[in-house]
Amino acid sequence: MTQSLDSIQFHSEQTLKDVMKAFLSSYVQSYGFGLIIDNQRKCVGVITEGDIRRAIVSDRSTETPLQELMNRNFVYVTTDASPHQMLRLFDNDPPIAHLPVLDKKGRLVNLLSSNEFRAFRGIKKKLIRSRSPVRISFGGGGTDMSMYFNKNPSCALNITINKYCYTTVDIRADNRIKLTSEDFNEEVEVAGIDQLQYDGCLDLVKACIKLMQPSFGFNLETSSDVEPGTGLGGSAALAVSVIGALNYFRNEKQLDKYAMADVAYQAERIELNIKGGWQDQYAAVFGGLNFLEFREDEIFVNPLRLPEDILLELHFNLLMFRVGGTRESGMIISDQQEAYGFENNKIQNQYTQQLRVARKMKDMLVKGNLGEFGELLNEAWSIKKTFADCISNDHIDEIYEAAIKAGASGGKLLGAGHSGYLLLFCDPKFQSNVVSRLKSLGARNETFDFVETGVQSWAQSRSNTDRDEQLDSAVSD
Repeated sequence: MTQSLDSIQFHSEQTLKDVMKAFLSSYVQSYGFGLIIDNQRKCVGVITEGDIRRAIVSDRSTETPLQELMNRNFVYVTTDASPHQMLRLFDNDPPIAHLPVLDKKGRLVNLLSSNEFRAFRGIKKKLIRSRSPVRISFGGGGTDMSMYFNKNPSCALNITINKYCYTTVDIRADNRIKLTSEDFNEEVEVAGIDQLQYDGCLDLVKACIKLMQPSFGFNLETSSDVEPGTGLGGSAALAVSVIGALNYFRNEKQLDKYAMADVAYQAERIELNIKGGWQDQYAAVFGGLNFLEFREDEIFVNPLRLPEDILLELHFNLLMFRVGGTRESGMIISDQQEAYGFENNKIQNQYTQQLRVARKMKDMLVKGNLGEFGELLNEAWSIKKTFADCISNDHIDEIYEAAIKAGASGGKLLGAGHSGYLLLFCDPKFQSNVVSRLKSLGARNETFDFVETGVQSWAQSRSNTDRDEQLDSAVSD
């Protein structure tokens, strides 16, 4: 297309003789006009076959510069013109056969023909966005790993909150793939999907792309409301947001919710061999308050529909604090798996107790017995700490004990452990005491809300600004 456009562009200092020679070409003759450009390649006028005939009849010299013959008042559109605006120009009197498309600097980027233009093809390109929420895990954490529920049915109780991971996908005209992470300030660009290599830079995003196998080039950008390694299932939420965005393009072959969760698990646990459980991926996909059941050959997501006043009161009694730094959850879980693998009867009994508490938590929520629910959080945390030595530390123990003394009735460190977010159940009349006491220990209170929706994907129109996009949107193949 570039070569074709160049053949109908003439410099303003060229002569009538130059353009007459060019019009002997059947290609230029088929358009019946040429565009006159200056030193910056800005279109400054047009010259038509009629202009050439009038110059000859008027005995103008063939050495006359085109700037003396060109028509400076010509019809054109810019790249941000709508299909309707283009259609109106083609409907001019006298009719226009060809419509130049200029960029913001006045340079020619396309030439639309009335017999090829399709108004419905001019729909603006879309950005596809996706977001998926992170979760708070109330109970059952640690039993959601394959090593456990392949032998013993297990469960987990969690709820999603209004902190999200986001993905935006912008289709390219070529097959290149460009990945950008706002959070890590990292960028990867490759010639195609086959060139994606696991090298420690945006590997989770790469794994999701490899598994989803999109058949087009694109720019993909991710961002997150939470730091990675803080116990909210952020890595799973990120994977789900990437999969959700790419799933948007699959049309009738879109993955269902269970399949999306499985692909997210496969990307992190199988492709990248990062140890962990299954609940985070399912929470990010399904959203809301869920009781998850893990069986040897199946996983079931059971939404809990609590009365609104119970759910509001539960939220009113919960506090969440940012404590410590970040950690590699896979390292902690590896220690946990190793401890379990010794066939230690005491540790296996602790897993059984953890499941008992998780099931009782679910029952207390359904019955609206929130006081006992708070006490069960305390019991669940006491059990979880026995799974591996690195799940807690002196600093976390100090903060937790201070919270209990200040009025909290229970709580737990979210995620694999060691650092991240501390969840507390506390009667509202003691909450100011707890917040003040924990602030003195370096713990920062963070607000949150429950959300009922899981991964969401949507399209956002954007302006077409480059030559390839304009060609695709306005000219038929």
